Amino acid sequence: MYEQTSKLKRIMDERQNHKVFQGTFKVYCVTSGKGGVGKTNLSINLSMVLQELGKRVLLVDADLGLANVDVIAGLYPKYNISHIISCEKNINEIIIEGPMGIKILPGASGLYEMANLSVVELNLLIKAFNSISHDFDIVIIDTGAGISKNVLGFVQSSDEVIIVTTPEPSAITDAYAVIKLIHKYSQKIHVIINRVDNFRDAEYTVQKLSNASRKFLHTDIDYLGYVLEDRSVLKSNMEQIPFYARFPDSLASKCILNLGRKLLYGEQKPIQYNYTFEGWVKKLMAFLKN
Repeated sequence: MYEQTSKLKRIMDERQNHKVFQGTFKVYCVTSGKGGVGKTNLSINLSMVLQELGKRVLLVDADLGLANVDVIAGLYPKYNISHIISCEKNINEIIIEGPMGIKILPGASGLYEMANLSVVELNLLIKAFNSISHDFDIVIIDTGAGISKNVLGFVQSSDEVIIVTTPEPSAITDAYAVIKLIHKYSQKIHVIINRVDNFRDAEYTVQKLSNASRKFLHTDIDYLGYVLEDRSVLKSNMEQIPFYARFPDSLASKCILNLGRKLLYGEQKPIQYNYTFEGWVKKLMAFLKN
């Protein structure tokens, strides 16, 4: 009970001490150059941290081919995005509550057809998202890995992009390939180095990415931070409970908490976005349609 009280007091103190611009709708797109780097796991746990720090968070499973947010979170949704398009359910019936109060919009397999929506289907999605525009402060979009048209569409429609990679050479190469494709139309590109043994390995990895991006793309990337290799992550995955909920005092949980704090409080003067749910969806669908 004492630990819970202390944790609550710490959270309330942070909300008082940090002036975060209120009333701003932000969309963060979490992506990666290759699969297997822990992107979805980080999306879920980062969403939980942001919710705990006082934001109303919606996590969208946008891996249209291999949706698995619900699997990692131990949830069993009856409906998904396809049921909006088919007019079987409205968006409030599809959104489910996840761990620590986050809301989740489940994805599903076989939704590549979103790239070929009719005008009627497009209007249905826009209307659905716009109907909940006042319910959230932050949307985290967990995309599929790689550089498909769907992924690029979600990236382009977002405010900021978070690229997840590991220190492995192939993962770094693929992360740079993503940066090369998106840097011209992304307002800000963050990088998270996952599954590192120590902070020096993370800094070395991000330095290689940063140097290449600056030299060849004339683009600066923001080093958001790192997540240490931690056996508790594997244990929580086996139990289908996000590690920030299952092992809140683990090394990985402390790292993800630091990432959330930096994402919210890292800017002295937060950028003000004149953004709405409807505006985001229109940008996304316009890219997919064209």
